[in-house]
Amino acid sequence: MVEFSAPIYADPYYCGSCDPEIVWNSFSGEWMCFYTGRRPALGVAATCGNPIGVAVSRDLKNWMFRGYCLFDGEGGKPDSRHTFWAPGIILNGDEAHMFVTYKEDATPPWGTGGCIAHYKASVADMLNGWKRVDVTIGEDDCLDASVIKLENGNFRMYYVGGVNNQDTKGRKTIRYAESSNLNDWTVKGDVKGEVNDKKVHGIGYQEGVYVFLWKDRFYMLTDPHKGLATYSSDDGITWKYHGQIMETGTSSRTLDWSQARHPSVLVQDDRTYIFYHVEPFRPEKVKGSELEKHQRYAFIQMAELKCSENGIQRY
Repeated sequence: MVEFSAPIYADPYYCGSCDPEIVWNSFSGEWMCFYTGRRPALGVAATCGNPIGVAVSRDLKNWMFRGYCLFDGEGGKPDSRHTFWAPGIILNGDEAHMFVTYKEDATPPWGTGGCIAHYKASVADMLNGWKRVDVTIGEDDCLDASVIKLENGNFRMYYVGGVNNQDTKGRKTIRYAESSNLNDWTVKGDVKGEVNDKKVHGIGYQEGVYVFLWKDRFYMLTDPHKGLATYSSDDGITWKYHGQIMETGTSSRTLDWSQARHPSVLVQDDRTYIFYHVEPFRPEKVKGSELEKHQRYAFIQMAELKCSENGIQRY
């Protein structure tokens, strides 16, 4: 088991780093952590007007703030007139593709409307080079895209959506879409199996979906605000539930005693590492709208996972 510092990173302006996504940039020779830059000091406006921040590391242990992303030449500051959440990033050749939750404005508490927007940049400039391509998923209040490349060369996106689905009576579900080129997407609907089956796991709401491949098997993590729910699948479409991990009180590391939230996973040298954010000063039974400023602080943590057909566990 590899030990990492705790936490590994905190946003230097507002201390609101959330929803991490880790990619290796072969052009610059460094790991890049993209994250939602929440603004805890602004109270109920902490979750809107967020930029996408970037931290970098050459060893996965020492992280340095690089800046905030520019989108179509706009941004680069800790406050944004638009709202960006939860960047899902995949590299394809010398291009980087970001699928990010986007709100047109910064109206508290969440911004108005919402879609999953597609931006593209050269891997040579993944800080300032992002250009809008299109709206990939336009379902009302959809969010939190996770994109993987399949063995057949196609791509699959998992996301939270379905609020307009009559079958779920407006309840958000984990859904998926597929593409052959990262530009044109076909929505397939809800994932199958036990992910969206409340009778199996008792979970009423899940966000922060993240899917990864390890040893020819698909694994999924979601954030039900009670630790992380875990699933596995043979085909990435029909899923089996394996329980929840990383709940409040399951770690004693510095600032890591609260539940894990909105994860991503890095598969490196046949090992799996989870990145996630924590809100260690947030009381569990206080509504988000009633939180004090310091209770909104968020930090990024990293730990090693072990995966098997029986699910995902933290070492």
